[in-house]
Amino acid sequence: MALRSLLDIAQDLCRAGSAGFSLLAQDRTGAAIVRWEAVSGALSEYEASAAPRDHSPCGLCLDVGIAILISQPQIVFDRLVDKLPVIAELLILPLYDGARRPVGTLWLAHHDSTLHFDSDDVRIVEQLAAQLVLAMKLQERARDHSHALALFQSHQHVQQSLLNYELHEERGLREQAEIENRQALRFKDALIGEINHRTKNTLQVASTLLTMQARASSSTQVREALLDNAARLQILAKVHELLYSNADHKQSVFIPQLLQSLGDALRQSFGRANPGVTLEIACDSIELPTQDAVALALLANETITNAYKHAFPNHSTGTITVRLQRMDTALCLRIADTGTGLAPTNGGEGMGMSLIRTFATQLCGTLEMAGRGVGMGTLLTLAMPAPTSNQLASSP
Repeated sequence: MALRSLLDIAQDLCRAGSAGFSLLAQDRTGAAIVRWEAVSGALSEYEASAAPRDHSPCGLCLDVGIAILISQPQIVFDRLVDKLPVIAELLILPLYDGARRPVGTLWLAHHDSTLHFDSDDVRIVEQLAAQLVLAMKLQERARDHSHALALFQSHQHVQQSLLNYELHEERGLREQAEIENRQALRFKDALIGEINHRTKNTLQVASTLLTMQARASSSTQVREALLDNAARLQILAKVHELLYSNADHKQSVFIPQLLQSLGDALRQSFGRANPGVTLEIACDSIELPTQDAVALALLANETITNAYKHAFPNHSTGTITVRLQRMDTALCLRIADTGTGLAPTNGGEGMGMSLIRTFATQLCGTLEMAGRGVGMGTLLTLAMPAPTSNQLASSP
């Protein structure tokens, strides 16, 4: 999801027709290839297509080692001839890991011959490329943690099988087996806690780097995009902090604490610009599996942020209220503001609303958003199934 969001941001900020991330890989014979790992925009149907490294514009970019701009690339690279719409101009930036080994490219394409990339577009893509490399490092670290946990669980399974066999053979070993089993469970809890703690620290570092990049950017659009992504990473970091501090080591999140932390961060972020806006949060005693907690917090963040930014122009005053209630087998989230109300969509919707709909789908929820009357604000309602105790117990 983060990679898709980054491509959408790049495409939007540079007004490109397509955006993509190409990954350097090998085919079955061991030959180097470049695969379009993720593509958004007009060329999205060609995602996962590949070409030999030495016969692709991405391979040329990796050979040169800097950002390159190619007009009508299909003239030189015949593998682009059959791709429609035709690429009028291609901006490519190389991506490297921490050891300066090439890993792939980030690229943008214009399909309209009257449009051209400029130096501002290059700077935007360079900043987004830095985020992409950072995200790849975080993903790789998460895979390492998952692998270590899988090895431990496999070892624990074998150990438990041996203990069960010994218990059947000799009842006198029961007490020792129980002691060893408790030690193994404590070790597992400690390992899970350490993983959550390190992940939280890594996400906080990444959020800080994005905030620093935002402050250094001269572009308002780039700065806002970087700050929005930094806020989303902070939410993930808070979820991992709550997991790490859970006394029972359950892989579930206490939602009132998460929403209150989110509210504190948003009040601090927007308080100076909107001193007359009050944010009120109320939540029943609800726990959610980690994945659902993340989606709910990100949805609330996007909705409240949109209200702060757009519902109260010219330093007007008002209130934003957030209420999460349990109703039998369902949960109901209501986020309302007393601002100016829904603005005309002009046939489309912004990235914030697209993210809200995506998170609602992840939660298997029914989303409704409507104005409460001219000048009376906006109300978002999300109805979703409440988790069962079995779902909380089996949360990853």
